[in-house]
Amino acid sequence: MKREDIKASRPVRNRRVNDDAQMIADIGLLADRLIRHYPPQSKILTAKARRVVPLFEQAIAAAAKVEERIAEQKARIAYLETLSQTDELNGLLNRRGFHEHLRRALANARRYGETGVLVFCDLNNFKSVNDNHGHGIGDDVLRRIAETIKDSVRETDAVARLGGDEFAVLMTQTNWRNGYKRAQIINRAINGHTFTVRRKRIAMQVSFGVEPFGPDDEEANLIARADMAMYCNKRKKASVSFVHAAE
Repeated sequence: MKREDIKASRPVRNRRVNDDAQMIADIGLLADRLIRHYPPQSKILTAKARRVVPLFEQAIAAAAKVEERIAEQKARIAYLETLSQTDELNGLLNRRGFHEHLRRALANARRYGETGVLVFCDLNNFKSVNDNHGHGIGDDVLRRIAETIKDSVRETDAVARLGGDEFAVLMTQTNWRNGYKRAQIINRAINGHTFTVRRKRIAMQVSFGVEPFGPDDEEANLIARADMAMYCNKRKKASVSFVHAAE
């Protein structure tokens, strides 16, 4: 084996190895190259050196197992991170997941000049559903509302349940006019519609707050505007009007 080959097969010393999987892969690669350059039957090897070859083979096998274990752990961590951002009742984003998507959307807006629309949805008098029919049916209604909202928007839009009977839709790479039209689709799909849940017919009403955002918007201010617009509609009992916070 030439000196330059040994140098090429050696992990770079000055590199900071932050990924354990990459470090294990480098060890396995080095052992594999040594075996290929100096196979057990090679005349260059002494009898003592030949006895070392099985150790390299064991090192390769051990490195492969460790690499596989690390990959499994990474997949598990990714799965747990997904769970931490998912609402367990309906599979939508939870509040934490929503804020993560919103921060990313606003960062892209600042960087690339993108625009979008934030929609807040609040179920009117949902407490009466739980009081009159029980929390089990109330949960089923929330699931149906979640499905209806998700089916009414694009696959690229982020839909979240912020808690209780509050939902949010984050529409990215769109303008106010298109976002407003999409919110109207959600409005028609829920308001005035009767949901059949466990043989009970339940009519729901939703109040909306629709706010556009762009490169100059900050998270807290945008949320406050959408929240204000939603509660303004709620007080007027006129979700169809889609009052803008600026109004």
